Amino acid sequence: MTSTMYFRLSVLTIALAAAGLNSSMAQQITDVGIVSGTGGAGGADNPKNYESVKTSPVRASVEVARPIAEISQDYVDNFVAPTSTFASITNGIMPGAYGYGTNGSGGGDEKISFRGFKDGNFSMTFDGIPFQDSNDPTHHSQIFFPSSFIGGVTADRSPGTASSIGPANYGGTIGLLSRPLSDEFHSTAGMTYGSFATTLYEAEFQSGYTKEAPNTKFMIGAHDFNSQGAQTFNPQQRTGVDFKLESALTADTKLTAFAGYTHYTSNGGGGPSPSTYAVYNNTATGISTSYNKGSPMYLSSDDPKRADYYDYSHYDVTAFFSYVGFNSNLGDGWKLDNKTYYNNYVNKQSYANYSAPDQTFAALVATGKGGVDKLNSYWTLGNILRLTKDTEYGVLRTGMQLEYSDTPRHQNYINPYTGAAASGGIKFNEEFTTTIFQPYAEFAFKATKDLTITPGIKYNVYSQNLTQYADSGTVGNLGGAASVQHTGTYNDVLPFLDARYMLQRNWSVYGQFATGDVIPPSSVFDVTGANVSTLPQPIKTKTYQIGTVYQGKDFSVDADVFQTNATTSYSSGIDSSGAAYYYQGSAITYRGAEAAGNIVLGGGFNLYANAQVYRATYDDTGLSPANVPSDIEAVGLYYVNDGWAVGTTLKRVGPQWQDNTKSTQVNQWYQLDPVYLTNFYVNYTIKGLPGLSSAKVRFGIDNLFNVNYLTAFVPGSATSAAPGQNTADTVAYTAGRAYYLSLSGTF
Repeated sequence: MTSTMYFRLSVLTIALAAAGLNSSMAQQITDVGIVSGTGGAGGADNPKNYESVKTSPVRASVEVARPIAEISQDYVDNFVAPTSTFASITNGIMPGAYGYGTNGSGGGDEKISFRGFKDGNFSMTFDGIPFQDSNDPTHHSQIFFPSSFIGGVTADRSPGTASSIGPANYGGTIGLLSRPLSDEFHSTAGMTYGSFATTLYEAEFQSGYTKEAPNTKFMIGAHDFNSQGAQTFNPQQRTGVDFKLESALTADTKLTAFAGYTHYTSNGGGGPSPSTYAVYNNTATGISTSYNKGSPMYLSSDDPKRADYYDYSHYDVTAFFSYVGFNSNLGDGWKLDNKTYYNNYVNKQSYANYSAPDQTFAALVATGKGGVDKLNSYWTLGNILRLTKDTEYGVLRTGMQLEYSDTPRHQNYINPYTGAAASGGIKFNEEFTTTIFQPYAEFAFKATKDLTITPGIKYNVYSQNLTQYADSGTVGNLGGAASVQHTGTYNDVLPFLDARYMLQRNWSVYGQFATGDVIPPSSVFDVTGANVSTLPQPIKTKTYQIGTVYQGKDFSVDADVFQTNATTSYSSGIDSSGAAYYYQGSAITYRGAEAAGNIVLGGGFNLYANAQVYRATYDDTGLSPANVPSDIEAVGLYYVNDGWAVGTTLKRVGPQWQDNTKSTQVNQWYQLDPVYLTNFYVNYTIKGLPGLSSAKVRFGIDNLFNVNYLTAFVPGSATSAAPGQNTADTVAYTAGRAYYLSLSGTF
């Protein structure tokens, strides 16, 4: 038995065997999201309990003074594929979010773009704790937090308030919520089979309450995912386990603990990205041509003579995320919320370093840089302390985040077949530590019974200490020295102000001014000699917006308009001493209007829709930056009644421009056509079967109309006006239609 198969069987056996335990665990202590995923406290007159709110797949809140939304757990459990990642859940229906899967559901590192900002320009959190790469604040959906870990997704379409913690609140925050714990003992096991030979096996044990432990409850989950993928020779495998515990230690203090581990492998390499170099190009003499030429799903071949042979590239990633949290009522109006967290990420790759269409393996190896051995890893330890004080004048909120991470990284040139060192030498080799310190304070002043004004301030300190070793091209030979060390420290003071006025208990209006920033990447020192005379400043945003939220019994609606003034990425030059210096690129102004609503149609039906109109331009040229859609819309019709949950969702992403960095006119080079993706889902839950408390059947179709939309185009030359005009063009497409059937039982 292989070690991979042994792990699959082991994690599933552990979770299923736990069904025989007779333990108890305590009630879910707090709702960690912005909006409750299961309705609010109180009776039917609480707007959170209105039918239009509870049936909506995405919910807003009258209680905050900014545009926020939360995807409900019901939507995650019924109206996305069980194989989904956090990115595909978010991109499918979240207002302002968009992105595409190229390899089928769960089959790759799908990214999120948010209000026109790319991944890395907004923060992401899990149960309120930021997570991101340490060299730049980007995220990897194929490894962190698959759908079996997720109980909901929140989004803040603004830099937030002073208490919004994160390294990249520049563009907002997307927050993932862990699955809630059940009050009742039960276990669930299920399997999914779908297109592209996709399988998913899942098991979950919920302890519920027992007499022996009436204040504590926990959950153990496990999953095993495999898919051949929509792209050619791009299989994916992922296994994972997660654990969550909640306990009322005293009448005033509650404990929450979470741990999740995932392991992911694939043959995705380090070749052209976006994929499909070979789609438009002629083949080289003497090389195989039977590899789906013209197919938008071409990625790799099974011909060892080709440089893109799938077995020359291997991708192996593990991730671990954990925290322990305490929530305590300290008395006299003071409350404490503290989370201590640790996470670890290890990305090992060995891949063919091809850069030309139809390149032969022999020609690739002859370059001396035919393959790359890559390590990108880090561990992070941090703490977030939050204190609140209720007073007769309002609520004081203060606290801080302190985080430390250590990052060893390297890329060495190798022979991708033998793994032996190649003549190209060392691409780069470095280790660095990063310290983040974010104290904040804000006061929600109750100016009147209906008007709350909240000023706040946050102080951000980012510090990086790097050791870069001599290499063959990034920092160079360092004049014979083995390594060079340097430190970069960045500081920001970020002010905030918002106001919310309650027109009625279920209707609010608000205005907000908020500021955000992004920590600079460690690559600012990737210059000859690592010699930098002037470091860049963190890029910043100033966001102004007004909006309203109305929640009625039969319909709910929210809307906002905004303007964001953003400093953008850095440009660099070389000064008279030969050192690199950085300066800000052109500023961008983002403007937009957004609206969403849900209507209860009766008989178990509801209709949900959201729409956004965006315009972004460089202040100096008036041209549009890349990858900002002119508009986004989502419409969903759902039926939930008598064990049935049936729904269909249409997501449209409007036209967006692509840049050509090889041309003198970089911006507005090529405009992508709109993308229309329709998904359809049918779920049926059966109660009272022998030996089971319930059974569930799920069937779904993603990309119902089977269209491969062009979603990215990177021109290969200054004259490539459309995809395929140059052999160096790269493109990416959405995956085609995909089916799945899922069966699960709860006992």
